[in-house]
Amino acid sequence: MSVTGIGSVQTYIYNSQTGKLSTKDGSADEFVDYFNGDLSAKDSANLNGYDIKKKNNIDKVMQMVYGMGSFQGWKWGVDPNMEEYEITCEQVSGEESRYTVNGDKVLTEYIPMYLSLEEMEGWGKNIPFKTKQSKPYDPETNSMNFAVGDVFDLGNGYRMRVGKECVEAEGYGSGNDDTDKRVESLANGLNALIHFADQQWPSTYIWPQHTLMLLSLLGELGIDTSKEFTLNETKCVVEGGSIREAGNKWAIPSTAHDKALKEYEQWLSQPLHSREARR
Repeated sequence: MSVTGIGSVQTYIYNSQTGKLSTKDGSADEFVDYFNGDLSAKDSANLNGYDIKKKNNIDKVMQMVYGMGSFQGWKWGVDPNMEEYEITCEQVSGEESRYTVNGDKVLTEYIPMYLSLEEMEGWGKNIPFKTKQSKPYDPETNSMNFAVGDVFDLGNGYRMRVGKECVEAEGYGSGNDDTDKRVESLANGLNALIHFADQQWPSTYIWPQHTLMLLSLLGELGIDTSKEFTLNETKCVVEGGSIREAGNKWAIPSTAHDKALKEYEQWLSQPLHSREARR
């Protein structure tokens, strides 16, 4: 049998009369025996966590075929009255798998990564910034670094100073309460932006009331926010009026997501007969 893992593509025949699976050429296969109830996980040398996902999703796919009939109104259709179905399973990554029935794409499964409370402990809290080396705006890469010690003069008697773990507003300006509040709000927004750019907070911590001021500040510093830009090595885009990490479809920072995904994939790849409990 071919071991299921990232990048694997495997095709089986499902018999609707018996509810059993088989290989296309009729050869022996541990996953087929496992699916059909003829082999237990502890007795298998090769089956792993990906095979559990695959079994559950094949069951789910066939329930969809039977439960939704001919899928009237869908872009694909599978006859629920057939005796045999060809099911192809593709494992794209630990969090994404795709399934087709008789050549029609039926199911794409996404499993969002989870983080422990310990891993999320610093979200929303002023923890030490990671970036220590300042870098001025580079027009070729549309990038810059915000770093500890940077000072930004707002030109109205106020300035922003990047401390070790938070951004502070300094100066006296006009002494107008409304201006004081706006400057303080900008400091809070810049604080969230730098923690986000340092991959310490999710982008959701950049509140909507701060975004326009931040975009204005970034524009004054040279950043073109109409296209992808980079802050502290994090690629960013403005979508729907919000600053987001480019290419990140999840809510968590990509470094935290990638670390969690790597650990999850390592756990999935462990043989079922010796797999340790997931932390």
